[in-house]
Amino acid sequence: MDIVIDGYNVIGSRGGLWGDVAARREAFVTELSRYARARGHAVTVVFDGADVGLADRSLPTAGVRVLFSKGERADDVVIRLSARLGARGTVVSSDREVRDKCRSHGGVVLGVKEFERRLIEALEGGAAASADGVGDKDGEEEASRPPGEKRGNPFRLSKAERRKRKRLERL
Repeated sequence: MDIVIDGYNVIGSRGGLWGDVAARREAFVTELSRYARARGHAVTVVFDGADVGLADRSLPTAGVRVLFSKGERADDVVIRLSARLGARGTVVSSDREVRDKCRSHGGVVLGVKEFERRLIEALEGGAAASADGVGDKDGEEEASRPPGEKRGNPFRLSKAERRKRKRLERL
């Protein structure tokens, strides 16, 4: 599985982007490295700006590709990577524009809280989330349809939701 992460979006959800951001970024990349080794997924994390501070340090980035956007927003890089990966890509972001565009490329989009839960479980060696916890919305689901507009089996999940749950099981 190929996972593309909006790096500052995740770090910002952990308490904001102030203080020693470089140290927080380094710690996050280290966590992702441990996660990639534990799960065997290819992980790409994208940060805004060309930061030479991180490039000068030796980080344990086994299985993690760290990208800095140059002259463009990290969101645009994430969207471009999602387009290349198509349906086999998984994007982690809580940014509405990024989520919408990545879904249009056929990829699965996870909110930051969903991914954080899976990351913690993997790093602590915990069991996978129960089927009840998989559909945690975090306010990041697509808009609901007006009553009477849905077709097909009302008890069957949408194709996108089934694909998302299957992807979550693999995380």
